[in-house]
Amino acid sequence: MNAAVLFLLLVQNADYTPAANASAETLRREVQLREAAVLRSADSAEELARPHTAARDEEFVGKFNKLITKLIDFAESYRNKQAIDVKKAKDIRKAWLELEKAEALFREDPKK
Repeated sequence: MNAAVLFLLLVQNADYTPAANASAETLRREVQLREAAVLRSADSAEELARPHTAARDEEFVGKFNKLITKLIDFAESYRNKQAIDVKKAKDIRKAWLELEKAEALFREDPKK
């Protein structure tokens, strides 16, 4: 009887590998899940960055408008008095420095 079972096991189809098929299917599913997770994390990162970007844009616009207002005040003062108003010039400098601090474009590159 043992010999018969052993013989049947030896004759069994060698291509029958359910474990290999199952592991390949599991691997394929794992890859798909990882790809989906990466896509979701990229989308969620963009969604999280939107409010921050909008707030930075509003801050920049506000500081830029403040600078423009100071420049217009200085120009009107100079046009009317034909002299430089030092206080208004200092206000322009202050507004410009605030704008520089707020925007990365104006920051110096430490690599240079």
